[in-house]
Amino acid sequence: MQQFPDRIETQVTRETWVKPIGIALQVHVIGTASVGSMAAVRKSKELIAIQELMRGLGVAEDKIRIDSLTFAAGERWFSGSSVEIDLDIRDVPPQSLPEALGGLAALKGITLKGLRREYGAMSAERDALLREAVAESMRQAKLIAAAAGLDLRSVHSLTQQWSEPNDGGEPQYPMARSMLSKMAGGADDMRGYQLAENHEGKLVLTVRTEVRVGEFPGASP
Repeated sequence: MQQFPDRIETQVTRETWVKPIGIALQVHVIGTASVGSMAAVRKSKELIAIQELMRGLGVAEDKIRIDSLTFAAGERWFSGSSVEIDLDIRDVPPQSLPEALGGLAALKGITLKGLRREYGAMSAERDALLREAVAESMRQAKLIAAAAGLDLRSVHSLTQQWSEPNDGGEPQYPMARSMLSKMAGGADDMRGYQLAENHEGKLVLTVRTEVRVGEFPGASP
């Protein structure tokens, strides 16, 4: 028995550039607290300095979250204790990023651990890509069917694969290690970040579609 194809498969990729709604900073703080409590930690001069800096950039205090805390008491509990804090600072305006980094660099005991763009749900961009990709998939299926003399029947399957702007192993802002600073103990490799004026990232969608088709007109078993 002669067999005829019963499905047409297409694969379409669409992509678009999207603007971040904010920047997230991961910051490590080494400081002191007068007593061993969270209330004292929140009043540490290092944390207060960061809050004041971010407030000037339009970042609310509730966007500064303590991710982890290491507390070590001194010989006398009330004489002062060392504290290490990992902070997550969200919703830093992209246009204020250089000022934020400059301000953090001027504070003692502050180390920048990472940067990440925040894009939100990207609902409008996703909807637009999906409409374009599905429309192109069906256009290609109709073109193939017409060229092969087949009749389209219905969609058998449609799958989506998204690539987010923050996907991938590369850091969003690559670290730069090209500067050397002479310090009392010798030359240390300064760690910074290579910044770009354009903070946009790429949202990519791949749609794979299978469409059912009938036999060739006039074909007989």
